[in-house]
Amino acid sequence: MGRVTDVSVLRGVTVTRDGRSVEVTGTRLRALLVLLALTPGQVRRAEYLADQLWNGEPPSANALQALISRLRRVLGPETLPSRPTGYLLDVDPAAVDLSRFERLAELATPAAAREALALAGLEPLAEFVDVPDLAGLARVIETECARLGALAARALESAVPVVPTAARGRLSVAHRLIGRDAVLSEIHDRLGRTRLLTLTGAGGSGKTSLAKAVASTHGAVHIAELAPVTAQAVDAEVFAAVGGRETVLTDRARRAETRDERARLVDALGDRAALLVLDNCEHVIDAAAGLAESILAACPRVTILATSREPLGVPGEQRLPVAPLEVPPTGSAMDRLAGYSAMQLLLERGRAVRPELGAQGEDGAALAEICRRLDGIPLALELAAARFNVLTPRQVAGRLDDRFRLLTTGARTALPRQQTLRAVVDWSWDLLDGAERDLLAVCGVFAGGAALADLEGVAGLDAVDVLDLIDRLVSKSLVLAEAVRTPDGGDGGMRYRLLETIREYALERLEERGELDAVRARHSRFFADLAFEADGELRQAGQVRWIARLDDAEDNLRTALDWAVEHGEAAVALRLCYGVSWYGMIRGKQFDRARTPDVLALAERSRLEPGPEYMRVLTFNALYSFERGAPPVEAAAQLREALELGRRIGWRDALASLVEVISALFTEPTQVEAAFRREAERLEARGEEWSLAAVRMFHAKVRVDESEVAERLTAQARAVFERLGDQWGIANCGQTQVMLHSQRGDHRGALAAIEAALPAARALGAISDEVVLLVMASNEYASLGEQDQSEAALDRAGEISEVHPEGRANLHLLTARSVRARLRGDLEAAEYWLDEMVKAAGNTFIGPVQALLRTEQAWLALARGEVEPAGRLADESFAHSIGFHYDRPDVAAAIEVKAAVELALGDPRRAAWLHGLFAAVRGRRLPLSATPDLARTAEAAVAAIGAQEYEACFAEGAAIEPGAVVETCKEVFGHEGEVGADWGAPGAAHGAGPRAEEASAPSPARGRVDQPAQM
Repeated sequence: MGRVTDVSVLRGVTVTRDGRSVEVTGTRLRALLVLLALTPGQVRRAEYLADQLWNGEPPSANALQALISRLRRVLGPETLPSRPTGYLLDVDPAAVDLSRFERLAELATPAAAREALALAGLEPLAEFVDVPDLAGLARVIETECARLGALAARALESAVPVVPTAARGRLSVAHRLIGRDAVLSEIHDRLGRTRLLTLTGAGGSGKTSLAKAVASTHGAVHIAELAPVTAQAVDAEVFAAVGGRETVLTDRARRAETRDERARLVDALGDRAALLVLDNCEHVIDAAAGLAESILAACPRVTILATSREPLGVPGEQRLPVAPLEVPPTGSAMDRLAGYSAMQLLLERGRAVRPELGAQGEDGAALAEICRRLDGIPLALELAAARFNVLTPRQVAGRLDDRFRLLTTGARTALPRQQTLRAVVDWSWDLLDGAERDLLAVCGVFAGGAALADLEGVAGLDAVDVLDLIDRLVSKSLVLAEAVRTPDGGDGGMRYRLLETIREYALERLEERGELDAVRARHSRFFADLAFEADGELRQAGQVRWIARLDDAEDNLRTALDWAVEHGEAAVALRLCYGVSWYGMIRGKQFDRARTPDVLALAERSRLEPGPEYMRVLTFNALYSFERGAPPVEAAAQLREALELGRRIGWRDALASLVEVISALFTEPTQVEAAFRREAERLEARGEEWSLAAVRMFHAKVRVDESEVAERLTAQARAVFERLGDQWGIANCGQTQVMLHSQRGDHRGALAAIEAALPAARALGAISDEVVLLVMASNEYASLGEQDQSEAALDRAGEISEVHPEGRANLHLLTARSVRARLRGDLEAAEYWLDEMVKAAGNTFIGPVQALLRTEQAWLALARGEVEPAGRLADESFAHSIGFHYDRPDVAAAIEVKAAVELALGDPRRAAWLHGLFAAVRGRRLPLSATPDLARTAEAAVAAIGAQEYEACFAEGAAIEPGAVVETCKEVFGHEGEVGADWGAPGAAHGAGPRAEEASAPSPARGRVDQPAQM
């Protein structure tokens, strides 16, 4: 896909892609592009874009997504990626004419002025009068053009060149600031509304650089560097900064009182307008606060900009936390890495010592890892870049476990506490009291942060003390406090976390004290108990709140599990795995799955008696083994053995029956129905309503082709889930209802069912279910011929999956993308998405997954005219379907492509007969709108042999008795294996109802189709 090399917005909106000018049609679409082009490479929030484009009232919930989809078709999807909060235009700022205009205007030379005026044209952005920010920008550009025009005119009138000079009192900045445009703008805005603004943040976050950059744009500026002074010398240092140096330098040590000095300072400032910068106040916080309060009271035209690791605490003060630079998330596409500000800084500083450094390949991956592990802290990144003269980026990344010894080569001109990473953190640690140090050290064992209850549970301190101490650590910029929202938008409380560098330092201090193992043990037990408690709440009305609690604790749960396994704590490890098993199923989380074999082995070595916790982990491990790529025969044997042990020891919990019926799918097909009925009767007798609802829900999915039965089971299950407040059950019942509507051809009803189910999936943050529902919506819109809505739904599913990849949902998404591309004739894109499907499937032996891959590969081969390979792939698809278990939709999908192969071979009658067999397998004749590939084949067959002949052949195939369907299918595909042969089902049979050998199957209409068709 081509890259965008030029975006012009000032003199009409045009885009250059692959060297060709591309039209952007529609005022609103052009406005969207311009809004994104204002900040190339930076995220624009979706709410902001909607507010600008529709004045806060978009016509529909997906209006912006539909507009984004249209713009992606113009720019290419790689140029307009999504982020969790919005979208960004992924182009070089130099490719945008507005960015070039701004740079030229800043140069303020006559030549630059003339070039800028040529770029702007006569009426820049004139068409966007209804877009508030663009209308305002148009006025700003108009004013700037007037200034530039005057500059150019003066230059023409004078023979002497105009040389731009910095205004008196401004300071130069040694390095350009990277990724700080937004915060600089906010600082300027805040300084217009307050007289005391304090920039706070961790050491090395760039507070001083920001303050100096702001100061460089003001007229009268005084900067007081407080880092090297004591509290007693603060007033003298500031007095020197405002011009009292000659007096101050006589002998500071003689000044026992600050009152006289402060009075002279106030007199020196007087009523002049000035910006006073107080830099590095944290170690003299009380003295700096007192001085600031005095100046604000006595000097009404002085504004103070302070930098400190904690606020001054003066009335009227505004605090602006300085966040680290934006880092590339794990898994970011290589071509997007350079769009993150942390990468930009690391690249620029790194190229100063290693000019060939790039953001691609191994270097790019290593640089991204460095950015993440150093939390995007500018000073840490600069220290890392300095090592590139002797180490490659990969070597630097590999040594960050010992970061305090590695990052020791700061600038010689920097303050001593900024020349090494350890010195930066030592400075903050030394300012803490004993209790603050104790809690900060304990915070080091938490991975990904902690809720207040977590800190209280692990620290071993009184709850009130923990709250007070964490408040102080947050104020000192050593702990980050972040508000958490539950998936349904509710209040999830506050979360506290350390930057990774601070965390490494805290762990080091904890180990020095000899307390690390004891604190980690408390941490592991606490989170095992939390997970165990949560499991009992995940099938009740508090489900959403507890899901959010476990989401927040995910990194800690993972760390606690690893520690328990590595330190032989079998009971703790089992308890934790038990607690997260159902949570992992609901949320698509898999962090415990790789560990369950280790946990079970540890339990056996520890000679623990099998109990409820052991049984849950044992049975779920058997289910996980399918996903880990175990051969089906091995995985099914594990599951049967686990369930047999459970029956012997009388294992019963809420999920036991669910595992029983899932395991029944890997047995003889005639036993599946019996297993569902048996479990339902047991549960009804015991009054276990949640388990009964779950069994009925899965039963409905298995019998989805039998509409009346599936609808009844789904309605019964959904009623219970709604009464209990189980959003997972509601969302899953919704998926079944969508399928029932769709196979009747009621696509509007299917869309209504999706709209009803989506809130439940979103309330849980069940990414997999939400993506599947959106893919279903895309399919239904496509069946209705509403392609824009179909693409928008698919794009939204892709955006979610990109941020939160999950295997099952991703396969649904990739399948839909491949099919959609193939149906519109874009075979190159179809092959790309199909290759992605193969990668996503990995080494799984699960039959339905392999069947799906073969089916889609067969359709693509057919589209290319490769008929024989398509036939072989259809045969393989059937073999995978029936070798796992008799799944009617999978078998029918293989028949559907087989019919298209027969048509391509010149046999439309056999194609029609196979369509009848398709109906026999599915138990009904599906509407053509539900199966676009089948519809195409049917239309071609009817065109070849006429509707009457097509219907006759169809009827013959559809008339096959249920008991003979499987055997007939095996004959069609030349398959000799038994149903369930892949997993070694004992006594595997051929189909439901009478055994195949007892049924008389009609011949596959060979006598009717052997003659050449008249095409």
